[in-house]
Amino acid sequence: MMNLGTLLNALAEEMRIAPELTQERSEQSVHGIVSDSRQVVQGAVFVAVNGTTYDGHNAIDDAIERGAIAIVVQTAPVSPVPVPCIHVRDTRLAYAVLTVTLAGNPGSQLRIYGVTGTNGKTTCATLLEQLYGNVGRHVGFIGTTGNRYAGLQYDTRYSTPHAGELTQLFNAMLQVGVETVCMEVSSHALDQFRVYGVGFRGAIFTNLTRDHLDYHGTMENYANAKKKLFDNLSSDAIAVLWGDSEWAPYMKRHCPANMAVTVGTGRGNQIQVTDVDMDISGTTFNLVRHNAGLARLPERMAIRTKLLGEFNVANVALVVVMAILDGTSPDEVSRIIPSLQGPKGRMEVHSTASGTIAIVDYAHTPDALDNVLRVVRSFANQGTHERKLHVVFGCGGDRDKGKRSEMGRIASSLADSVIITTDNPRTEHPQDIVNNILSGVDAYDYSKVRVIEDRRTALHTALDQAGPIDVVIIAGKGHEEYQIIGDRRLAFSDADEISAWSAKHKKAPLD
Repeated sequence: MMNLGTLLNALAEEMRIAPELTQERSEQSVHGIVSDSRQVVQGAVFVAVNGTTYDGHNAIDDAIERGAIAIVVQTAPVSPVPVPCIHVRDTRLAYAVLTVTLAGNPGSQLRIYGVTGTNGKTTCATLLEQLYGNVGRHVGFIGTTGNRYAGLQYDTRYSTPHAGELTQLFNAMLQVGVETVCMEVSSHALDQFRVYGVGFRGAIFTNLTRDHLDYHGTMENYANAKKKLFDNLSSDAIAVLWGDSEWAPYMKRHCPANMAVTVGTGRGNQIQVTDVDMDISGTTFNLVRHNAGLARLPERMAIRTKLLGEFNVANVALVVVMAILDGTSPDEVSRIIPSLQGPKGRMEVHSTASGTIAIVDYAHTPDALDNVLRVVRSFANQGTHERKLHVVFGCGGDRDKGKRSEMGRIASSLADSVIITTDNPRTEHPQDIVNNILSGVDAYDYSKVRVIEDRRTALHTALDQAGPIDVVIIAGKGHEEYQIIGDRRLAFSDADEISAWSAKHKKAPLD
């Protein structure tokens, strides 16, 4: 147990005002750090975080009534309070510092690998989790598809948990023998200090395309948030970056890691991806080393994966390079990669009773939707049959509105038919979201487009209209098993709806 005086010493550099604590106050035991006044217990320290939807400074009185022994604020209370009040420049940072300090910084006892980027975070972290598990490590995973370790699986609402939840998660993993953690690191998490104190052993950068501008405002701010992961690496960490991204040089700039490596199809990358060959059964490519200083990697290495698409070539290549630079032998990596599965809800292929192929994918950004449609279109065009490509998608409410028209343009230009529907409309009116999407559809593509607001009806309608050799892509929600409509979180799964439709249309056996 830590006393209040010792705990607050961790904030010395962050304090603007450091009130003198009486000996009695200083020796009080701290029973938790909370930013939600409803979670305050007797002996807790309450940190008033000014969040995106609620300002914790409005709950100071409630926190004190519930038993808070100190409060941490950015803005001084209007009236004096009966407990120590610590002023700091940033209460989000203060919350992270205090949480990590009280928990004993469990993240420092683990080998942690973080993946950041607009698209590919879940796939890279999942592949790395499987790869390290296959070489005998005890691995934990933290990401969009849930948190898992030691055979346990927990749903999550965040790609990267808040600092308090993250420290609890690290401690729980340590207690069951986890030694390695593969995790997604979102831009929100980096901006909000959720991974404060985590000494990443390795960091992967996948790409940076438009997303989350409702939060960050500009691409530059978005990039600055991502860059924090690389700026805070230690000299003995490993950074692997997709060098084909225009943002890769910026991410790599001033990165303290002695081993910061670019991988990509361009000749200027230290590791070049060449000879990509794809068919419906999988993908092969070569990795060619152009930097003699990276001797852990062979000069040329052949890779085979069951994952499809150029974006998955990038994901697999990044994971392969990270694992080898981190000490896994190239022979082991070559043996393991062909068996690795992509994460749930990413290019997830379903066969249906009618013969139609349905693909569930999490693509919810313009770049991701474009990539998925182009990959599927390339396979649809193979062979002698003319397969039509149908897509069902929507856009999330209360989020970046600027990407909606671009996604409308992409879907209508690349697919043979489009059904625009709801995603997670949240508190935004669905028709407003639909109108934003439709604004990007060119006049000559309008005949391809229908609007069906109810997602279940939209999905079933797409399967009804598709021919037996056609492909239907259901994009945007992927692994999610819910829809957020208003303030309600309703059970809904794209994969389950495909199964339900298929069961309904399954032909009865002949007598």
